[in-house]
Amino acid sequence: MMKKIVFLLIFTLSLISCQAPREYIKYVSKKENIDAPKTKNVLIIASDKVLLNEFTKTYQKNYEDDTDFTRSYLNQLTKEMKQRNIFSDVRMDSETLNYDRLDSNTTDYVIQLSNFEINNRVEWRSSAMGVNGMQTSTSVEFCVMSVKVEIYDAKTNKEILDFIVFGEESVFLFDFTKTFEKAKAASILHIINYLESGKVVYKEPLFN
Repeated sequence: MMKKIVFLLIFTLSLISCQAPREYIKYVSKKENIDAPKTKNVLIIASDKVLLNEFTKTYQKNYEDDTDFTRSYLNQLTKEMKQRNIFSDVRMDSETLNYDRLDSNTTDYVIQLSNFEINNRVEWRSSAMGVNGMQTSTSVEFCVMSVKVEIYDAKTNKEILDFIVFGEESVFLFDFTKTFEKAKAASILHIINYLESGKVVYKEPLFN
């Protein structure tokens, strides 16, 4: 029995590690370039609405409400951006929910996050196993998180870039909270990587 469990764990890990690269930045609309980002300061804001299609119990277990989640997302994105030194300074405003209501005289760019959505997807994978070449199938569930990102030039009040970012992580050993948080972190890293490099395709997982 123990050998069967170990075999299944190894088999599942091998399937996950073979996951093909996927496009995680979509629907890009670019009007202008971000000018000399390392000399600019940025303010990040977010709406407090989340469309929760899947992982409902996990979400409710870890967050009091949508405001709690979006504030957590803002905190994490701000921290990661500071560590990567993309801009000269990065601040967040968890009270302002919309760019139209923002006093933007103290910043160069505003990043607005909206349309948070939590979904899942299931992959079925087959492999020939054993001396008889018996086909074995297994399913892998993923938590998928998407966010709309809009970037405004605060001096001209013009939107210069917007896109949808996706982050995902596979469920392993029924640890849904860890899966959810890794999907969230992946979406944040994809935002940062895209702003740095323009890269839209990544091979998951990003984490150990």
